[in-house]
Amino acid sequence: MMTLSTNKTASEIMQSYCVMVNDGSGVLVSAMTQEYSYVLTAGHAVVAEAALNTVKDHNGNAIEVLDVLVFPKVGEKEPLDCAILKITHQPGLSQKTWIASHLPHEANLTLVGLPETERTSSTPIKHWSGHSASVVDELITLALTGIPGKDVIQGMSGGGVYHVNNGCPYLVGVEFEMEASRLDQQFGRVDCYSLVRYNQLIAMHSSAPMIPAYMECFSEIRDMIFAFNVIDPNNVQYLKAALNDFAESLIASGMPPPYEIRNQYDAQLLMDDRSPSELEARELWIAYLEFIVISALMDGAGVADNDYITGIEKKRRLLYTSDSSNWIGRLDEILRIARRLLDINGTLVVASPDAAAKPLPPDFLLKNVINNIATVPSQGPFSIDEVESSICTSYRLTHLEGLRRSCVIDNEFDYRGLAPGRDQLQMFRDKLNEIIT
Repeated sequence: MMTLSTNKTASEIMQSYCVMVNDGSGVLVSAMTQEYSYVLTAGHAVVAEAALNTVKDHNGNAIEVLDVLVFPKVGEKEPLDCAILKITHQPGLSQKTWIASHLPHEANLTLVGLPETERTSSTPIKHWSGHSASVVDELITLALTGIPGKDVIQGMSGGGVYHVNNGCPYLVGVEFEMEASRLDQQFGRVDCYSLVRYNQLIAMHSSAPMIPAYMECFSEIRDMIFAFNVIDPNNVQYLKAALNDFAESLIASGMPPPYEIRNQYDAQLLMDDRSPSELEARELWIAYLEFIVISALMDGAGVADNDYITGIEKKRRLLYTSDSSNWIGRLDEILRIARRLLDINGTLVVASPDAAAKPLPPDFLLKNVINNIATVPSQGPFSIDEVESSICTSYRLTHLEGLRRSCVIDNEFDYRGLAPGRDQLQMFRDKLNEIIT
């Protein structure tokens, strides 16, 4: 079982994800499932039959291999030297990743693996630092400090390559060979495939996507919620701290991780269901955690487990879009989504980058839109128009940024005068109740 300490150094974190794969190396990552995890490695480090592969974690513990994913050979062209091993689920992984194409010029990089010459030593995992010499078409060339020869790093193929930023290691890619083709020139430069190639391999085999760290557990983004853009942050610092503490207690009480919620609701979380990539947007999951904290606070709930979330799904929903246009301009669309997802008197909370969002749409505009929707001819003694109109009129539509503004930002000096903690949370709750139910 994989466990991580929050007090580990960057080197210790990188080392904790390093595994031995036969005569090569590999790196552990999470999959968006609890059925298995992944080891990313080089294609030449594995064999086709899963049971014939030997994998050991950084403590020397054996890990069972369930399946082997490799690129197929197409025509005369050799397949990419990438492989993924499906292994038994390893809980507690929280691998942070970095897009290779976004690396700074000559970015610091570190290769972590197990050289053959060191495998029987007391410190078999080695770290070779260097910098990116080039990043072209998802191929990273890493220039290693000290210019080691092939004999020194033999066995590190498949090892993880990291970029350390502000003390935090981010997985960028996986090393697979020395850069030069001639043996007498194989010194100090290695080639690595970016994670894009591994995502392509996963998609090719219809396997579960890798999980970004922020989708592994809401604790990863807890400190990013309720970013109140106030005049003086000191006015609301205790409110934000209390909300963060409440969020952490909900997470600890059994709140499902983001990837489970994603699997459960999928496109229902999105206003634009034809943009599935938005399901992995970090902004969505920050908004979702805020939404659950607001819901639990309003409901007086101390637990936000699966039962709680499914219990409110017909009463209150979050809808995310990356579209920064005025959300009120999409009322027709939002109401139709509300009609599909909510019971009568339900609340739909929109989250988008609309920084100037109003907390509520104007009544006259909402009525006009409802009248346009309810156009089905009358049938029997009751008009379907009237039924639809009454249902749509019952909905409360609001915007998350508008709630932050109306409930906190416009009242920041009032919070400063309250005792920290319970009194500030109660004021926040009262303000929320004035707008939504």
